[in-house]
Amino acid sequence: MNVFQDILRRIAERVEGTRAVSLVGVDGIPIDSYGKLDDVESLAAELGAFVKNAQSPHSASQTGTVQQLAVVTDRIVAILSRVTEEYYLLLLLSREGNFGRGRFELRRAALTLEKELL
Repeated sequence: MNVFQDILRRIAERVEGTRAVSLVGVDGIPIDSYGKLDDVESLAAELGAFVKNAQSPHSASQTGTVQQLAVVTDRIVAILSRVTEEYYLLLLLSREGNFGRGRFELRRAALTLEKELL
């Protein structure tokens, strides 16, 4: 098992309600994933586009770099967490999943992955 798969698997095991976890490029293309992957690619692309738009120099808000982004729907919770300028972790949880633990584990994993990706 490669280092990415190992880290993604550990996140999934530690966060109750995890459906899938993926390392994605800012363009929304998954690099590696773990879990039920039905919605990962399309959701990653949509959230990636949102992050790129929010960080563009032409953005009206000019709020800085997106560190984390959460989207809550009636079926899932998606948390996008920055690893590097080019990579994010995407965690998909069931509605009953542990949101706080998910954010914590993504931040923790990002510190490890950052070293691998730079």
